[in-house]
Amino acid sequence: MSGAEVVSLHGRTSYRPDLGQLARNQLAAARTAKGLSSSEFAALLATMLGWPVGAEQVEAWENSAVPPGDVLVAAELLVRQSPPAFGDGADALTQIVGERFADLVGAYASRSEFQAKVPSTELLDNAQDIRAAGLSLNMLCQTYSEARLRDIIEAGASMTCLFLKPYGRFIAQRESEESYPEGRLSALTAMNLTIMEERVAGRLSSAAAERLRIGVYDEPIRFNILLIDSQLCVAQPYLPEARGVDSPTFLIRKHRAAGGLYSTFEQIFSSLWERREA
Repeated sequence: MSGAEVVSLHGRTSYRPDLGQLARNQLAAARTAKGLSSSEFAALLATMLGWPVGAEQVEAWENSAVPPGDVLVAAELLVRQSPPAFGDGADALTQIVGERFADLVGAYASRSEFQAKVPSTELLDNAQDIRAAGLSLNMLCQTYSEARLRDIIEAGASMTCLFLKPYGRFIAQRESEESYPEGRLSALTAMNLTIMEERVAGRLSSAAAERLRIGVYDEPIRFNILLIDSQLCVAQPYLPEARGVDSPTFLIRKHRAAGGLYSTFEQIFSSLWERREA
């Protein structure tokens, strides 16, 4: 560049870069690079940060407020963790595994750890479609207010709940495996069923009551599954001897129309619901 003049900003004391706007632009660019909506990006940030993040916060950070430093770091890590495209030098195994399980966005050592970092209110308060299958469904019946359950159903949400049959063959097997006295898990499940049937369904308007479906099944229990808005899944395996609350918990976000972990657990839920007892 012959004749070009390099101007130093150090001598211009009046120059002040708008660092806040730069930070906002960086966050917006990260979300755009991931191809996510504000709510989807907020859910991923919450998983990375370990504290709740809402779509409104993301929008504020992009347009008016200055995003905190840990939010910017988390956003950068999310951009960098995208699976590499074929042919860019990564080995084939990394590519295959990265693509196959790209919808696994969080793994927690136990349900207790998961609920400490992702409260049920964050998952359910704004949900429009909730489907749950497991043993006693404590995440719905014990950690979330029955009044709030009624509120979200009255507001238009649909809910499908599938419990392991109290006093059935397979809940008895589970009691033995977890070394509980006979009838302990059955009593808990029966109580949760009563909560859902009498204290939730029984106090809904007739129109809202049609959006709450409750069923039981009597089969070997393998997973606790919570599906939210056909996009988010919380899944737990039932391990030998370990209580459900002590089992690893996985947070999964659907990332494509078919395939992936989300679709696997959705298929399991649908199959169990179809085989439920009349």
